[in-house]
Amino acid sequence: MKVFISADIEGCAGVTSWKETILGETEHFKAAEQMTLEVKAVCETLLENGVDEIVVKDAHDSGKNILFDMLPKNVKIIRQWLGSPYSMVQGLDATFDAAIFIGYHSAASMTGNPLSHTMNTIINKMMLNDMICSEYLLHTYAAASLGVPVIMLSGDKMICDWAESFNEGVVTAPMKEGIGDGVISLNRADALDMLKDRTKQALANIDNCHVTLPDRFDVSISYNTHMSALRASYYPGVKRIDAYKVSFTSESVLDMLTTRMFII
Repeated sequence: MKVFISADIEGCAGVTSWKETILGETEHFKAAEQMTLEVKAVCETLLENGVDEIVVKDAHDSGKNILFDMLPKNVKIIRQWLGSPYSMVQGLDATFDAAIFIGYHSAASMTGNPLSHTMNTIINKMMLNDMICSEYLLHTYAAASLGVPVIMLSGDKMICDWAESFNEGVVTAPMKEGIGDGVISLNRADALDMLKDRTKQALANIDNCHVTLPDRFDVSISYNTHMSALRASYYPGVKRIDAYKVSFTSESVLDMLTTRMFII
């Protein structure tokens, strides 16, 4: 069995501030260590339960957060960025049996994490087919377009709850709950224990996690500045709705992801 892991940092246990997420900041190391240990726990559990091949995408910002020398044998890692519109799941293809998302977070405009955002903090809301669009939703559709189910998600409680309402089959592992500018988080030991337990559950539930792709993708994006909306409106197919908002429609996941890549 072959599993792809996409790992972000803002949904990891304990991570609370932007400085903790930025490579080079003094506060980054502990967050990166937590991200690494969460990925490691999932990898070890997968390997102990019959998975033969694991590829991890370090999918946060620089793509150089995971302390890769701490990962177990037989795990490959994708660092930095390959230039693909598949973004946080770049490197995924139809040869994988399943995908797991670690450290994901609430979408822009959601209140479940002090670091809530969708792809970039230049926007304050993204809608996709009348749903608030998170990085989880974008990349679940990306995986589905390749025939790969997302079987597990860890992150803040709000994105986990949202994922369960979107796909009843997905197994979630809520690491923390965001309130205002703070979080109530699991400690490290309990977080890692939960990840191991939920990984086992997810492996037993792969067939129930496939999602159906919509016939088309109607997207709207609200920016923090009118200049950002103006610039985005020059991309082919993108229309400016008002000073801060644009919209576009795509017939395929790849076209939707490509447009997103160039305007956010």
